[in-house]
Amino acid sequence: MRFPIPKRYRELLLSPFRRRRMFTALTSINLDIEKGDRVAVLGPNGAGKTTLLKLVGGLLLPTDGEIVVNGYNTWRHNSAARKSVGFVMNEERSFFWRLTGRQNLEFFAVLDNLSGKWMRERSEELMHLVGLEAHIDKPVSGYSAGMKQRLAIARGLIAEPKVLILDEPTRTLDPLACEELIDLIIERLHRSSGKTILIATHRLDEAIKLCNKVLVVNGGQLKAFDEISNLTSQGITLCDYYRRNVDAAPQVLTSQPESAFSV
Repeated sequence: MRFPIPKRYRELLLSPFRRRRMFTALTSINLDIEKGDRVAVLGPNGAGKTTLLKLVGGLLLPTDGEIVVNGYNTWRHNSAARKSVGFVMNEERSFFWRLTGRQNLEFFAVLDNLSGKWMRERSEELMHLVGLEAHIDKPVSGYSAGMKQRLAIARGLIAEPKVLILDEPTRTLDPLACEELIDLIIERLHRSSGKTILIATHRLDEAIKLCNKVLVVNGGQLKAFDEISNLTSQGITLCDYYRRNVDAAPQVLTSQPESAFSV
């Protein structure tokens, strides 16, 4: 994935027709995620984690290569691929604060081409799923940070996606709210529905609780990808594994059967 580097004023004046330089955000990424996996995406700030997640979610299209989500190529079948993915950003700013939780969900449901009785029932079902049924008709402006994050997860689940992407879901939450959100993800999103979940996080304890696999990205490259149980069976802590692989050479992973998506 490459992005153009904006020209400075001097460059615009002296060489307005020169091609813009490109910044390579990700390169040589090759992996398969199996259905039902819960993958912790680790890496330093600026490593390319969010770019990778946006590519999987169809919010960005790769400069080269391809991404296949639930059998759909994000280039050729972007709409179908995006319907398979629910994306929850780390800082939710797109809700309408004066509207209630119900009204917000129904608004975004309409954007997903849902309507009528099914839309209303789906909104109530999701508010119950994330534990906000008692606040469904209260303005979002009165929600706490934890409640807003739960509402964001509910919105990400409107279209019943097979893959759920969480970008630092507990970043702004207090310890109690973090534990409640972790329980929600484990009990209601994974065990009850078996969704494939990708979680970008800087908290290793959170990765251990939520995930069965870990992926390390640094400098725009895939450094490591393994099952957490493999590490613990070898006596390797996740912290040691992360430190060891932040500067390691990237590895190319072989294809696995019944993948939820491929990059």
